[in-house]
Amino acid sequence: MNEKTLAAVALSNRDYPTFADKLHEAARWVEFAGDNGADLVVLPELLNLYRGDGAGNAAALPLEDVALDDWRAACGPILEAAARARTAVVVPVATREPAGLTNSFFLVDKAGRTAGRYQKSRLTPSEVAAGVLPGQPSLIEWEGLKVGGAICFDCYHPEVFSAQAQLGAQLFVVPSLTPAEAHLSFYALHHGLPIVQAYPAWSRIIDVTGRDLAAGGHRNETLNFGFGSPVIFATINFNRVALFADVNQQKILDVQRAHRARVRIAFDQANVTFVLESRDPALSVESIVREFGLVPRGRHFTPRPA
Repeated sequence: MNEKTLAAVALSNRDYPTFADKLHEAARWVEFAGDNGADLVVLPELLNLYRGDGAGNAAALPLEDVALDDWRAACGPILEAAARARTAVVVPVATREPAGLTNSFFLVDKAGRTAGRYQKSRLTPSEVAAGVLPGQPSLIEWEGLKVGGAICFDCYHPEVFSAQAQLGAQLFVVPSLTPAEAHLSFYALHHGLPIVQAYPAWSRIIDVTGRDLAAGGHRNETLNFGFGSPVIFATINFNRVALFADVNQQKILDVQRAHRARVRIAFDQANVTFVLESRDPALSVESIVREFGLVPRGRHFTPRPA
C-alpha cells in the first residue's frame, strides 16, 4: 500500500479585517488538519484576497494591489503551522514577478521546502486585463507521487488535465474560487486520478470513479452556525489503478486467482470500471498491470507514460 491522508480546507471567503487575520485562520485549520493525520493540506485559491472594508466581495480587489513580492515571508504563519503539525501544505497566492503577476500555488513539503509550483494556465478575462501571466501545465514531485494541478478557471479546460495526465500525474490538487463540480468529477473518472479541490463553499476529495470520498464547506448551515470544522479528509491508497472494463474484464478473475488477498478489486458497473488495489506493500499495481497486460483507464482515452 501507499496510503496518503489528504485534507482540503473550505476556508471562508468572507471579508477579513486584514491579511494577517485571514492567514491566522488558515494557519489554524492547517495545523488542525495536520494534527488529525493529514499528509497534505490544500487551501482555496488566492489566500491574499481579503477586503477589510466589509464590502463583501474580496474577489473584486485588483490583484496588483494584493500580489506578494515574497510569498514565503508573507505566508509565514501557514508554513509555521504546517511545520508544527508535520504536514505538507498547498499555498495558493497571487505573486508579483519581474515579468508580471501570477496566480499560482506552491506545494511545501513536510520539511518546509518548496517542492514545486503550479501557475494557473487558463486565465479569466479580468486576469488577462490585469496582465496576469499564464503558466504551462507541469507536475510537482512529492513523496514519490507526481502531483498535477489546476486553479479555478483551469477547471473548465479539459486540456489542462489531459496534458498533465500525459506527463504521468497521479493526483490533482485544485485550489479554487469556482465549484466546477461535474467537470472535476468527469476528469477524475476519465483519467482515473483522484482530485482534491479546496473551495470555500464546498471542498471535495474525488475518487478515481468520479465520486466524492469527502465533501464539505460553507454550504453547510451547521458549519455556518459555528459547529464542526471546515476541513475534510480522505485516505487514499496510491497503489491502486482504475481499469475500464473493455480489454481488462477478461483478465480480472486471473488477477484475483493469482494474487488472492494481496489485492482488492471493486467493480463500478455504472462507469464500467474496475478498481484494482494492492494491499501488499511489496506488490505494486504497476507490476500487476505489466504481468497481465492490463490497460489503466486513463490510457484508454489519453496516452500516458508506461
